[in-house]
Amino acid sequence: MRKLLAILLPCALLLTACGGSDGGSSSGATSLDDVKVTQAGEGKAPEVEFATPLDLPETTAKVIKEGEGEGAKDGQWIRYRMAGYDATTGTRGVETYTAAGAQTIPLDESLKAGDPGLYSALNGVKTGSDVAYYYKPEAAGNASAPAQNPQLVILTVEGIKDKAVKADAAEVAALDKAGKLPDISFDSKGVPSVKIPEGNQAPGNLVVKVIEEGSGKAATAESTVKARYTGWNWGKGAEFDSSFARGEAAEFPLSGVIEGWTKGLTGLKKGSKVMLSIPAEMAYASGQGEAVGDLIFYVELVDVK
Repeated sequence: MRKLLAILLPCALLLTACGGSDGGSSSGATSLDDVKVTQAGEGKAPEVEFATPLDLPETTAKVIKEGEGEGAKDGQWIRYRMAGYDATTGTRGVETYTAAGAQTIPLDESLKAGDPGLYSALNGVKTGSDVAYYYKPEAAGNASAPAQNPQLVILTVEGIKDKAVKADAAEVAALDKAGKLPDISFDSKGVPSVKIPEGNQAPGNLVVKVIEEGSGKAATAESTVKARYTGWNWGKGAEFDSSFARGEAAEFPLSGVIEGWTKGLTGLKKGSKVMLSIPAEMAYASGQGEAVGDLIFYVELVDVK
């Protein structure tokens, strides 16, 4: 499945269950130029208007409102909000404008090969642009499988950035001194909580702030580690996962987790306690519930194998 579809369509195709093709009129829109998007402000889903059914001959994408600034270049990452619609009935399904953080996608050769039309629309796209993406499902090979209506996905470009890297010690120290890093505190039982810096502006790179340095075996990118941890999103400071709440440490290979964990914990010694600030590009591209956008983790490295 194309890279963007792997992110968007599990959400957008939920619309299929919302209604069949009987909701559309006999004459509808025949071009993405007929789609109108009116933004409602930060944290609110836009108003999207189009005549139904929106019926195009093939999957296609187009910038329908141009933003400002420099356009995205190959190799950069695009942060966006989205809303999915049944193109036949106009029913809206999942949207991420009200989520704690933006989704992200790389403008790379994988996208170019998988969906050249979408790559072309996003190549050079500017922050603030609205992009209409029309997906026409291929005919089902199984006659017993239910037909899927075409989907319309509206993407609003929230930002464009280079691939994140791991911040060096000097950058971490400067951010900490300026009060731009989350503050981790603990209750009487050692359970962590977080205070987000004023402004909720996450660092652009991966930040590893060592709270307490361990003295045991150092982790490699191939190590299996046992850790106690809690995770929060930057956007709302909402906790989305915690081994402390489950009462036991979790064990996992560093080769099988998000990039921010792999690069953030590699080199740390058993017994280390750290705060990780992980940009969305090194976390979950499409988000997982409240684990969306830039993330914060407090991690205690209990064991390294």
